[in-house]
Amino acid sequence: MKLRNTAHSPNTTALTLLAGLAIAAASASQADIPSWRSTNNGIYDAPNPPVDWEKDLLFEIPLDTKSNGTPILVDDKLFFTAEPALLICADRKTGKVLWTRSNDLMELNDISDAKRKELKTRLESIAAIQKRIQRLRTDVRRLERALEKDEGNQVSKKSLQQKRRESEELNKEINSLRSDATFREYITPPSHNTNGYTSYTPYSDGTHIYATFGLGVVVVYDLEGNRIWSKFVEHPDHNWGGATMPQIVDGKLIIRFDDYHALNPTTGKILWSTPSEVVFGTPTPFQVEGQHFLFTARGEVIRVSDGEVIQDGLVFLHASRDWSIFNTPTLIGDVLYTVSGVEGDNGDAYAYRIPKFLDTLEKSGLELVWHTQVNKDRYYSSVLIHEGLMYIVTRDNEMTTLDAATGEIIYTHKIKGARGTAYPSMVFAGGNIYLGSDDGTQVVLKPGREFQEIARNNLGPYRSTPIFTGDVAYLRTYESLQAAGKL
Repeated sequence: MKLRNTAHSPNTTALTLLAGLAIAAASASQADIPSWRSTNNGIYDAPNPPVDWEKDLLFEIPLDTKSNGTPILVDDKLFFTAEPALLICADRKTGKVLWTRSNDLMELNDISDAKRKELKTRLESIAAIQKRIQRLRTDVRRLERALEKDEGNQVSKKSLQQKRRESEELNKEINSLRSDATFREYITPPSHNTNGYTSYTPYSDGTHIYATFGLGVVVVYDLEGNRIWSKFVEHPDHNWGGATMPQIVDGKLIIRFDDYHALNPTTGKILWSTPSEVVFGTPTPFQVEGQHFLFTARGEVIRVSDGEVIQDGLVFLHASRDWSIFNTPTLIGDVLYTVSGVEGDNGDAYAYRIPKFLDTLEKSGLELVWHTQVNKDRYYSSVLIHEGLMYIVTRDNEMTTLDAATGEIIYTHKIKGARGTAYPSMVFAGGNIYLGSDDGTQVVLKPGREFQEIARNNLGPYRSTPIFTGDVAYLRTYESLQAAGKL
């Protein structure tokens, strides 16, 4: 049975929370940080993390290629990714690279010389078509601008129609070349330069590293860099690329490129697959009476045992941009929090309560605690909850703080001087909130009911999220691996 909800109700009056509910975040281990937002909230047990990053810089190791993926920390080793399909292991005390593994499918699989030659020819054809498509896009934009100035220009109208038809035909041709069953898994799918192929943060169970790449591949290594298995699953479903992080829930490796899949972590065998529309955020796991479920950023509840979607429609999806779902829901106690929006059209924040009993979940689904309309913009950064307050930030660095119990907006503040996009998620460490932008700006804030900036650092361009352990912070920027604090 699937339950549907109409989440975009105009009534944003908050429902009263049950008396005595304490919103408290579990602290991450001071040793290992095995996954993206390990506590499902981004709260770190870091007594004295760096505030003045440059002053407390421990090391800055140059890297050859960029990545949006966040590092993880396991057994005193940092594991992170680099474009287009590299998994890198570095010593956490020195930043020294211990090993690097390439996960291009040409390298993961032993293919014949004849097939390799044919594949090379196909890749060259794809590259040539891509150049033609790019030229046509430039022509289309030029003609569109011309028609904005002179709507009656019939020559421009006719030329624009012709260019668009040519683009459609070329897109069909390139899709056919990419989708051929014989070569599909060896052909690099499209991805926007902003996203790339390595926005998927790795995951560890303590003895293995699980990594997914936008090429459609899943790989598993031990901590010494020995590959256990690899598997091509499918290409991402959006030409921008993908970013959903792998995780193990109820003994199943949950991944997503086009659809959600549960794999056997030991063998890579697919246990179930569930169709999914475009989403970039990672689903948040929760339990009811010992059974495991996933809450997706698109407002779905998926049962982990068999992949069945038992509830959906819990968040508003834009009619023409329903792909505009980017961050990861936050779980605090028995309440799930999420936010999404589209620039100029909608902005919606939600709190949903998880029922205590399985029967209630299956019959009635998650309970809407409150829904508040917030700034109409995209939200790449995931929700941060701390001491009863909910912090969100738009891509344009507009920060809003809400009462986590009621959804009431407490204040909204524009982060001045941050000219980039707020891709990194906010985190809390050592009594401070860390907020980042991809122009390299890092703002350090005091949490509370008033905006209070205490420090600002320029770390170089980055889109990943810092992690904290003890008194040390680690960050993967475009150009380097950085550590700041005190070892």
